[in-house]
This record gives sequence, C-alpha cells and structure tokens, in this order.
Amino acid sequence: IFSSTAIARYISRMSRHVGLYGANILEGGMIDSWLEFCTHELEVPLSTWVLPVMGAMTEVPEATAAAKEDVKRALTVLDSHLLHNTYMVGNQITLADIAVCCALTDGMRLVFDGSFRKPYGNLMRWFDLCTMQPEFVSVLGTQTLYGGGGAAKADKKEAAPKKEAAPK
Repeated sequence: IFSSTAIARYISRMSRHVGLYGANILEGGMIDSWLEFCTHELEVPLSTWVLPVMGAMTEVPEATAAAKEDVKRALTVLDSHLLHNTYMVGNQITLADIAVCCALTDGMRLVFDGSFRKPYGNLMRWFDLCTMQPEFVSVLGTQTLYGGGGAAKADKKEAAPKKEAAPK
C-alpha cells in the first residue's frame, strides 16, 4: 500500500469498532466520496495557493487566482453540507473529518484571513469542533487561525549562526 489515503483507509477498516470508516457500508461509501472530494477538489487547489507561501514552490499568480476560486467553491460545498451535519458522515468523527480537517490546516494557518473565513460559518464551527479534540491537538497542536495582513510566512528553521574564521 503506497498512498496516504489508501493507508488511512486500510488502518480505518482494520479497527471497525472505532468507527473511523462509518457505522455501515453506506457510511463507508460516503466517507470514500468525501475522501475523493478532499483529494481532488480541495487539496489540489489549496496546494497551488499555500505551497508558494510556504516557500515550497514558485508562485504563478494566474494559477493562484484560479486556485483561490476553486478553494472557495470547495469550501462552499463543505459549508452547505455542514449546515445540517455535525460531522462529515454519521454522528462521530470519521476518516472523512480527519482528512478534510488536516487538508484545511495550512490554509487556515497561512492564507484564510477573517474576511475569507466569514462566509463559511458552518465549516468554521466544524473545524473548531474537530481541532479541539485531544487526538487532533496531540498531532496538529493548537490551531492558530491566520489574521490577515498579507500571506503569512510559514515557519522556517533559522540557519545556524556562521562561525567566524579563526585569525591567521
């Protein structure tokens, strides 16, 4: 098994009693649908927007502008779904919640300012619910939302101070 989603599905199915893959076959299928949505509709455009901010790739302004619109569409779908649902599928956190929440963390931390987040109240309620769970905090830490003022800069390790050359 070699993709992160395939590995996550495998692990979730191994311990059915935990409920990460839903309570029944239908919920398992719904979780699969949200995992595909997360990969194709959210992670791809979000990476195009966030990776340049992290210094991991060069920004292409036209691609970033298109990615922002694609992310808005994906967040609108999520927000609409969460209007009548506490979790992505069923009545507890599932693999769908974990995948979507983790996919959103860099955007929330680095580029989604308050005005960008404002139309997505249901999504924000759900994101807060997920990220306050001890299991999320133990892996992701306490989430700090981006406050605005230009794209945040991702934390970079500081270079070790250079040693001065010994006098000759």
